[in-house]
Amino acid sequence: MKYNDKTAERIVEMIEQDLHGVSEICKILRISRQTFYDWKKNRPEFKEAVEDAFIRREEVLVANARIGLKQLLEGYIQKKEKITYVPDKNNPAEDVEKYRVVEKKFCPPSIRAIKYVLDREERSKERQQLENREKRPLIIEVQDGETRRQLMILKENGFRSGGALNPEIVTAVDKELEEEKKVKNEERKTKSEELKVRNEEWKVKSEQVDKQDKAEEQPPVVQPPAAPVEKPKPNPYPFLPPGYTSRTD
Repeated sequence: MKYNDKTAERIVEMIEQDLHGVSEICKILRISRQTFYDWKKNRPEFKEAVEDAFIRREEVLVANARIGLKQLLEGYIQKKEKITYVPDKNNPAEDVEKYRVVEKKFCPPSIRAIKYVLDREERSKERQQLENREKRPLIIEVQDGETRRQLMILKENGFRSGGALNPEIVTAVDKELEEEKKVKNEERKTKSEELKVRNEEWKVKSEQVDKQDKAEEQPPVVQPPAAPVEKPKPNPYPFLPPGYTSRTD
């Protein structure tokens, strides 16, 4: 059957609403299951839309399951109304409400349904983790340089034998190895220069610390006491007549 945009949109909508399974959807829309899977295989946009619809449906189911689990833990009340009708006095052909009774009942959700949805979510996560591990690149570490070179040649030749006999492949691999060698040499040179600068800085700091320690250990210089200065004796006769001198000794 030829691909139809309207039919594809309807399929995505019904999947997201979780009204029917794939087989039932195909019967309702009058297409075969093979047509559905052919569209998924040959139409990337349809495949993406279907996968997104399944994801959204699962998210709604998980959210409802979590709400039900919360109600199970906390409990919820269900209201039930019972209405009694009687014939209308003015118009016996019609009934009127006589009274209404509201009943409240505690109804826990189904534990089995909650566990089913949560277990399905857990299985989906495990399957996704397994797919992610399988998609990780294969890493092989070898110590021998020639073995690594041969593995690179094998990879360059699409993991087929005979790559060592192709001069273009060998030249490309040898060029790549030479570039890697230059990069490693530059990295070693840079690290060596950084180490040299760090050693010089450490040496300068060490010399500064040594000078500071020596300055702290040097004893203070003691100044000799100054010689006492004799003060002149006061003159007992500060005022004398002309021609007289005083003697203080």
